[in-house]
Amino acid sequence: MKRFISTLLLMGAATLLANPASAEIVWSDEFDSGSTPDTRTWSYDLGDNGWGNRELQDYTRSPDNARIENGNLVITAREIPWGEGTRLTSARIRTQDKVTFKYGTVEARIRVPNLADGLWPAFWTLGNNFSEVGWPACGEIDIVEMGSGAAISAGVVNRRVGSTAHWENDDSAVNYGQFLDATVNLNDDFHTFRLDWTPESITTYLDGHQVWVMDIRPQNCTDCSEFHQPHFLILNLAVGGNYTGLLTEGQITAPLPAEMHVDYVRIIDNGHTELGGSAVPLDFGGTSPAYSGSWYNEGQSGHGFSIEFGTDMENTPTAVVYWYNYDVNGNPLFFTGAGEPQGNTLAVEFDSPLGMIYGEFDPDTVTREEGGTGVFEFQDDSSATFSYTPSDFTSSAWGHTPIESLPLVKLFSIPTQSLAGHN
Repeated sequence: MKRFISTLLLMGAATLLANPASAEIVWSDEFDSGSTPDTRTWSYDLGDNGWGNRELQDYTRSPDNARIENGNLVITAREIPWGEGTRLTSARIRTQDKVTFKYGTVEARIRVPNLADGLWPAFWTLGNNFSEVGWPACGEIDIVEMGSGAAISAGVVNRRVGSTAHWENDDSAVNYGQFLDATVNLNDDFHTFRLDWTPESITTYLDGHQVWVMDIRPQNCTDCSEFHQPHFLILNLAVGGNYTGLLTEGQITAPLPAEMHVDYVRIIDNGHTELGGSAVPLDFGGTSPAYSGSWYNEGQSGHGFSIEFGTDMENTPTAVVYWYNYDVNGNPLFFTGAGEPQGNTLAVEFDSPLGMIYGEFDPDTVTREEGGTGVFEFQDDSSATFSYTPSDFTSSAWGHTPIESLPLVKLFSIPTQSLAGHN
């Protein structure tokens, strides 16, 4: 298997039971440290605006509603005194911009509370472009939802698991979903919920039994681009709302406080996955097509970087950088440099080929003066910042000044290869 920085190309089998034993967990939160969700990974959705579903709870960041305890994430729905009445509170946490994935196998081990009636636990995803394009254009994958009004009516509210996809088609919201009725009440113990998402299909499972499958190939899924872009994870426990059919606090009969326990959340090697986000350590252990490419700042015409990640002759992670630059008078310059990536940071010592003047190259007269130090901080495979400390030579000869956290975006990718022979 090749690992590509934080874009990991992973491939898996079509069913849960057929996944290879060698499948690698490429990211996880085991909830085995701290007292509250790690804010490097999770953010909170806050408020009591109904969340587009006429939900009744107020989402908070209080440890009363989201805490780490005994190796579990515990999301608690409560009814608390509020003025002369009561108020329903709960928590909804997400990995937006911090852990994202495009394709992959995702698994969580969850024990839901007694849902009868009015509780609505969910483990799901939204497209990471949600903040820019909104819903449903971002796309949504519901790995598991429970507590539906139909399940209440059928007397299986603690056994029915639903999975649904939502997306935009011809400027309208569309969805496709199915459900599975388990043979036991799922609130009595932990159960494993799993998503397998490939470029061809999305499939969900409960304890190894298929719940739902959707073909997302372009020829079979109209306007389904939402399912071919990065998503982030969400865990929440809602109270009431359209899904449950219970829209007033007086209709809620489920015992409160109610706790949803999550033992772990994992993203597993399935052969296609592109993993990203600020909380994902960048793995520079091999070649890196996700980060290799042409980087620039749109406000600096003519400037730019060509960066290629790979390994040197001793198999050491290495990156070679070509910097297209200018002096203070606007004359073009060309810097080269190399460095060993560490985490999501790449520090590069640049050389200034003094003998290469405006396109003319005389190898007998080239003197490589120190060009200064550049530091790239990668947020994901398409955004970064660049800082620069000029050398005494570049400062005096070409008028270079320090650069602090210049935003960069990737213009396009380039192929990569072994960097042996580069210097």
